[in-house]
Amino acid sequence: MRSLWILSLGLLLALVSASARILNVPGEYTTIQAGINASINGDTVLVAPGEYTEIDTVQDKNILLTSAQGPESTVLHGYFNLWGASIDSTCILRGFDINGNNINIGSDHLVYIRYGSPIISANIIEDNSSESWGAGVKIDTSMAIIRSNIIRDNWSYTQGGGIVSFGYPVIIEANIISGNRAGSLPEFGDEAGISARGIIRYNLITNNAAMRMIYHARAGGISTSANSSKVYNNTIIGNVAAGDGGHGYGGGLYISSYGQNGTGFIKNNIIAYNLHGNGVWGDIADSAYLNWDYNLVFGNDSANYVGFLPGPHDIQADPLFIDRFSGDYHLLSNSPCIDTGDPSLPLDPDSTRSDIGAYFFDQSMGIDEDRTPPGPYQFTLSQNYPNPFNAQTIISYNLDKEATVSLHIYSIMGHLILPLVNKEVQKEGAHKYTWEGRDYKGQMVSTGIYFYELYVNGIRESKAMILMK
Repeated sequence: MRSLWILSLGLLLALVSASARILNVPGEYTTIQAGINASINGDTVLVAPGEYTEIDTVQDKNILLTSAQGPESTVLHGYFNLWGASIDSTCILRGFDINGNNINIGSDHLVYIRYGSPIISANIIEDNSSESWGAGVKIDTSMAIIRSNIIRDNWSYTQGGGIVSFGYPVIIEANIISGNRAGSLPEFGDEAGISARGIIRYNLITNNAAMRMIYHARAGGISTSANSSKVYNNTIIGNVAAGDGGHGYGGGLYISSYGQNGTGFIKNNIIAYNLHGNGVWGDIADSAYLNWDYNLVFGNDSANYVGFLPGPHDIQADPLFIDRFSGDYHLLSNSPCIDTGDPSLPLDPDSTRSDIGAYFFDQSMGIDEDRTPPGPYQFTLSQNYPNPFNAQTIISYNLDKEATVSLHIYSIMGHLILPLVNKEVQKEGAHKYTWEGRDYKGQMVSTGIYFYELYVNGIRESKAMILMK
């Protein structure tokens, strides 16, 4: 994946003040809500591994609400509300499995954001059914940032299975949006994956389905406005928009565009193999003002384009994924997506011209090197120990096979603190390193939250750690 994707867990987050408190749940507070209630701006509510069943609300507070060891070990059977106009990007919800399964307390949305501009990062948001719009995430009049989450298997009986946003533009980046559904009631069933305007980038959007019993459904993958949105470097595969009579509007992407005003564009996306409702459906008043180009559109049901013509640099060819049938959408070395994105967009992390799609092809590796991205069992990054720590902490990981490895420490603002390992070929097995809280100049860093990021054969994983002095 792009270094931006996982590194973005720390980007745009505010520095943690040395005077801020860490409130431990359940060590000091028996429930997450109790920890939230006791917090003030700048505090961290740190939740230990376990399963929690509760409704939690953050209202007009700018705090970091985070699990200690990530969503794999910290499950909320319930939902989070983040409300209030005074909430800004220092209000962060991070590291939970927010799970609608077995909820007995009722949930329209697993995450509901109203006003403000919080960050929702590195969560798993899954398994919710709702009669309301936005079974996974609902955003109302907020400039929220939704980053590096897995949002899957949510079902809105009306509209917005994965993410739905009303009002202000939002940022939706580096997420996996998969298996969400919209529709059950006869006249409703639109926008299964994402319905939003703003910046939508670096997302993998697969196997979402919008279905109506009456009329045609709209937007299996993404629904957005071309005038006010910047939609780029997404991979949109295997989505469905279907209704009465079979087909719907925009199995992969549904776009609206009215008039010549606006600064939006849609570029560098792969829209392929969507199963019903065509690849892209344009509800466009005048295609002359649609800023669309450098997309790969291929193999979609019925037609690739409806409502407008391909861009002059569009590609209509097999994107050549490593294995789309097993869900591996990384690019083969002979993919037509490599170095064919818009040259005006930022370079890929290997300093080459931007690729098309969510996963860039790392050309800094030799062409004979193994490019198969590690699956979940091919390397394992452990939580640092101790955490929080004072003098030093141990970071360990395990490789199932020999690989080229980098291990870097970043600040919460995304600045590189120290490269512990840099492009080193390492043997399979266990590896561990000690960080003593110093930067590359040997100077001690301040109290706060830091990220350690492991990069193995083109795939990155990161975890958070807390330094306390």
